[in-house]
Amino acid sequence: MKQIFILVLFLAFASAATAGTKEDLAQIQRNLLDLQQQFWDLEKQLKDGNASVEATVKSVQDSAENMRQSQAALNAKLERILDQLQALDQKLNETNQRIRDMSAPAIRPVPPANTVEDQPDTGTAPPTLPSQGSVDEQQIYKDAMGQYTQGKFEQALRSFQDLLDQFPNSRLADDAQFMIGESFYGMKEYVDAVSEYDKVIKGYPDSERVPGAKLKKAFSLFSLGKKGQGVLELQQIVQRYPTTKEADIARQRLSELGLE
Repeated sequence: MKQIFILVLFLAFASAATAGTKEDLAQIQRNLLDLQQQFWDLEKQLKDGNASVEATVKSVQDSAENMRQSQAALNAKLERILDQLQALDQKLNETNQRIRDMSAPAIRPVPPANTVEDQPDTGTAPPTLPSQGSVDEQQIYKDAMGQYTQGKFEQALRSFQDLLDQFPNSRLADDAQFMIGESFYGMKEYVDAVSEYDKVIKGYPDSERVPGAKLKKAFSLFSLGKKGQGVLELQQIVQRYPTTKEADIARQRLSELGLE
């Protein structure tokens, strides 16, 4: 650009040398001043343009660096979240295993039915007794448990209900009622599960199944989105049955919820 300007000046002076009047020389000088001003304006525009381009390039570079830093921070946060999810999943699996272990205890023995020889001699015919009633009760319960452990929840449910229908006063009635709730829970029918667990709680208040029924009722309520009611059930387990395995699980769940 400067070379062009010098060339223009040279040509102007050459013209001035050949000019014959002062007026011509003055006009040439004015033209030179105009050219010089135009040159300066053009040079300033170029400098401003270069500065703008440099600023734009720097802004793009800064944005790219910020994006890289944000991506790195996001990746680190995702890794932490995945680690937390993995830890929670492990805890959940452990809790579910403990619940499954509680759901299938050994069958409580039922005293055998009295035989004819055991009846006192009153001189009258002995009363009619169910043929091997206790054995039948245990067999139905055993078969139902087998269906339940195989994941055949609908069949198990019907079998446990058959036991209750045939032997409503059985010593296995509370177990069968609890397992009906468990069968609904296994099918993820949580509304029905809550109803059946309530039958254990209200119908057999002295049963050792009550803490487990309240615990699984709480889990069912959580699955239904009724967190407040579920928390209340857990708190009642801890207060009323503090030494049971169900109380330990309830404390752990309350701790995970930040409600120790």
